[in-house]
Amino acid sequence: MRLELAEFAVKDIVFSDSTHLSDGVLYVSREEVRDIVLQDSHFSSVEMDVARPGDETRIINILDVIEPRRKVSGPGTVFPGVIGPPTTVGEGKDHTLKGMALITTGPPAPGEAIHWRDGIIDMWGVGARYTPFSSTVNLVLQLKGREDFSPEERERLERIDVIDGSAYAQDYNRAARAAGFRVAEHLASATGESVPARVKTFHLEPPSTSLPRVAYICQLHRDRWLYGEKMGWQPTFLHPNEMMDGAVFSSFMGPASSRDCSYVYQNNPIVADLYQRHGKEIDFIGVLVWYYGPMSLMEKERIGGFATKLLRMLDVDGAVMTWIGDGQSGIDVMMMCQKFEQAGIKTTMLSPEMAKTPDDPGFVHYVPEADAIVSTGNFEAPVTLEKPQTVLGGTTLSVPHVDASGPLSLSVRYMYDSVSPLGYSNLAGVIY
Repeated sequence: MRLELAEFAVKDIVFSDSTHLSDGVLYVSREEVRDIVLQDSHFSSVEMDVARPGDETRIINILDVIEPRRKVSGPGTVFPGVIGPPTTVGEGKDHTLKGMALITTGPPAPGEAIHWRDGIIDMWGVGARYTPFSSTVNLVLQLKGREDFSPEERERLERIDVIDGSAYAQDYNRAARAAGFRVAEHLASATGESVPARVKTFHLEPPSTSLPRVAYICQLHRDRWLYGEKMGWQPTFLHPNEMMDGAVFSSFMGPASSRDCSYVYQNNPIVADLYQRHGKEIDFIGVLVWYYGPMSLMEKERIGGFATKLLRMLDVDGAVMTWIGDGQSGIDVMMMCQKFEQAGIKTTMLSPEMAKTPDDPGFVHYVPEADAIVSTGNFEAPVTLEKPQTVLGGTTLSVPHVDASGPLSLSVRYMYDSVSPLGYSNLAGVIY
């Protein structure tokens, strides 16, 4: 599978009568974007703003961050199964807008579990150091959901799941992702027939010499979607190009510090690094995705054993593992690491820390075989944020319920993608 990413640099975003790209400036039509969002009845209105690096702007209630891409040749669409048929992707040519991001925001939907809902991006000051999206030019969509519901619809507003929330909240968050994907594709269409700044080619050519065979092992939450559907319990292999083309996305509102937004899957740093080493130091064989969600030990054993079997069948020598970075899923990833190591597969793990005191190990679970762990930072560390001039995405945080327009003293957990378990973050942990 051969995928070309034609990159077009975006230095600024300006609102205009039509959406087009000229001399590094993306001109965006509010009306065109509004029409795309409001074709879905989940939304009653949408507001748009631009947040630039250095602006004293705070963005809250973040739903997703997306890099605009559009497939111009090859099968399917970017984000297959959501804005197009679930055709296998990862081939052809995509146009992508670099240097910018599309950020969707909005208050919690009725019946949504709000204990992890908050997410903050500060475009300036202390907070800017904690998120990679303070350095991109951001088009921020503030989505507003419906407030009028029939008696029949109100039955779907009651919370039925402590993690995922009500049936309506789950539908709404999926609709919010889809709206963002449609807008992102529309923005990328502004490239037209322009000449890209550069074209990157991704193709796993067989190495000319025998090299260690390495796989990337990526844990998905029960609300991570593969080609528009939830995964079953069976781990499965993907070509790394499929991930770049949007085959995987998340609708789960987990802790903001480790929330795996679409932008990170599109630009997964593990995939990028293994591609760079392919044919030189390693033979990168692909991505094994596996589903986290089961509570029982028997289910965890089933999934871990199946994944180990697949790697053994493919003669894998080494694995790089990432996980979703919160709660019980830390048990699964340690158990799987143990199985890999016992099968002779050398394993390295990326992991955020959850440590309030220096003597806290920062792990939910630990096994002695996990002897190569890269810390992506501690999300329990405190941070004090300055008062912004502008707040986008709402006015208040959900938990704690405080005014977002003033100075804030919080933990790093609230800073969006600050300790990304996928490695797309600015923090790390160091042993002295």
